[in-house]
Amino acid sequence: MNSAMGKLLDRAERAGAALLICDEQDRIVRVNERHAKVYHFMDYSQLPKFEDFQWQGVQNGKMADTRVYRDPGSWIRTCAQYREICHYSQFLAHHTDGRIFLVYYEKLHDIKTWWYQIRIDITKNVKARLRQDGLLSHPKHWNENFTPLVHGAGSPITNFLEAMSTAAGLITTRGKLLDANRALSALLNGGDGLRLVDGRVTARAWSEQVEFSKRLERFFGAAGQRRVSLRVSRLDSTEAYFLTVTPLLDQGREMWDGGHIGVLTVANPSAMPAIDISLLVTFFEITPAEAEVAEALGRGQSTAIIAESRGVQINTVHAHIKSIMRKTGYLGQADIARRVVDIARIFGTQ
Repeated sequence: MNSAMGKLLDRAERAGAALLICDEQDRIVRVNERHAKVYHFMDYSQLPKFEDFQWQGVQNGKMADTRVYRDPGSWIRTCAQYREICHYSQFLAHHTDGRIFLVYYEKLHDIKTWWYQIRIDITKNVKARLRQDGLLSHPKHWNENFTPLVHGAGSPITNFLEAMSTAAGLITTRGKLLDANRALSALLNGGDGLRLVDGRVTARAWSEQVEFSKRLERFFGAAGQRRVSLRVSRLDSTEAYFLTVTPLLDQGREMWDGGHIGVLTVANPSAMPAIDISLLVTFFEITPAEAEVAEALGRGQSTAIIAESRGVQINTVHAHIKSIMRKTGYLGQADIARRVVDIARIFGTQ
């Protein structure tokens, strides 16, 4: 065990990560200096149990997820059950101070032995992706400095489209579809909002297709916008889909048969999990009033409905939207809505 502990301490140091190691009885037997600083309220000298650590986190208001505080006992029991059946996982932890950690949990041998958690501060990475390009792949791609002790690099994701939380595909000039995940394939097969015509993604409504073509031309043109967004009406709902095209991953503008490749994402606001407004304030660095408008856009509400529900003039809503765009650099309502949906799918609750 000393050998494994030494390797973990070394890997945590090289990754700039906080490390916590527990024995088979869930007692915290070792933490490194970074962990002690992040969770400074704990006394580790008496080998406290991990449950004690969680209770202290609740009492010190450490977690940003408000669900934890409604029934902390149930949350802690659920975490314990999860550790019993899971040997390795990655997830995000959001703190009330605005920091976001990528957490690795791993059992070192079998179900009754030691385990550890590594916490890597990826606040800048996550905020940059959300504010610039959205969430384009699995959290493992946000930080590659740490290699788990037993599971290596984890199970590779060979198709990042399937790792995305929304309907997504790869398109080229004029909307030619190269690849799609199952969610986008189902949407196109059903002709709901979008359809596939001669291998190209098109909007059902003619007026929307004209606008879609114009925006694709701007995206794939020589000057090339960084991203384009559009509302697309649906077959059986008054709410719209939010369609966005962004560059492929972080690799600039990839080429395919002499043409550029874009990532097409289609967000369904009616399926968006509920999200705490304070998270949007933190991520977007906007006011609570602006965050409420952003959240409503993410749920597919029009500016008129937002104004009516809030009891304000529609010009006030437009002013909030312009302010959000100015602070974030987003290009319009659909762009704002997509980012809200991205955040909600990770930190929201059904």
